[in-house]
Amino acid sequence: MTRLLLSLVLLSLPLRAASADEVVRRVGRVTIRVDLQQAFPGGVVVVRLGGARVGSAWALLDGRRAPFYPDHGVPRALVPVAVATGPGPATLGIELAARRGAQRLVVPLQIAAREYPAASVYLDETKRGLLNRTEVLHDARRLLGFVRAESPASAPGSIVAPVAGVGRGFGERRSHTGFADVESRIDGLSGESHRGLDYAVPPGTPVRSPGAGSVLFAGPLVLSGDTVVVDHGQGVVSVLQHLSRVTVQAGDTVAAGAELGTSGETGLAPAPLLEWRVYLHGVAVDPLVLGPILG
Repeated sequence: MTRLLLSLVLLSLPLRAASADEVVRRVGRVTIRVDLQQAFPGGVVVVRLGGARVGSAWALLDGRRAPFYPDHGVPRALVPVAVATGPGPATLGIELAARRGAQRLVVPLQIAAREYPAASVYLDETKRGLLNRTEVLHDARRLLGFVRAESPASAPGSIVAPVAGVGRGFGERRSHTGFADVESRIDGLSGESHRGLDYAVPPGTPVRSPGAGSVLFAGPLVLSGDTVVVDHGQGVVSVLQHLSRVTVQAGDTVAAGAELGTSGETGLAPAPLLEWRVYLHGVAVDPLVLGPILG
């Protein structure tokens, strides 16, 4: 893509609403469209650039940077809204690489409310013992590195649930028996909101890749149990946890629906289940929100 050829003298142009869920700003020959349909905690703000061709560009929200990648020929940024984000006014930053350096502008927007319930998880003595293992910190750092993967070469396609059934629990403010900080010990990120969807399936249920991608990690982690991490491209990463068996290895390329292993009760799983997490640019988002956007 060529370098951006525009002047930002028109930054003072007012923001106008194209619809209740979209805001539009024009800067020179570039049109910025911000889709707010899923702009709530755990959701995604979709930003598209139209008009003049641009070079490198980024969108920023709450200090988190989301690159623009091509989507059917149009630059698109998928901006995660962290579960901890409060509803109300927010500022979206847009950074464009111009001939004379980076140009920046701001787009005011509104984050809608989305309530998540509190939940308590009982951990027996054996499970609680896992939290004190010396490998936990190392595992969290490894997983954090994987979920921050950015692979610009491949565009993520549609992602769907890895097993049949209804997933529950994303965003729940969880407390665990005897411990106040469990979620943060798993992935090294702050906050105790549950990062994934839990599917109550029998042990041995085939677990399939939510979408096409490459396997970044396949193996045991103390708290996540047998785990598979799939990079779908452009900052979208799936984490499948608590498996009983893993049938892929790091470096494998997998098609959407390819078997990754079977479900189980490993790690901190309080019962037989499959947990599916989706991270967007290193931020956990609701998989059921992001899936339709990618599709």
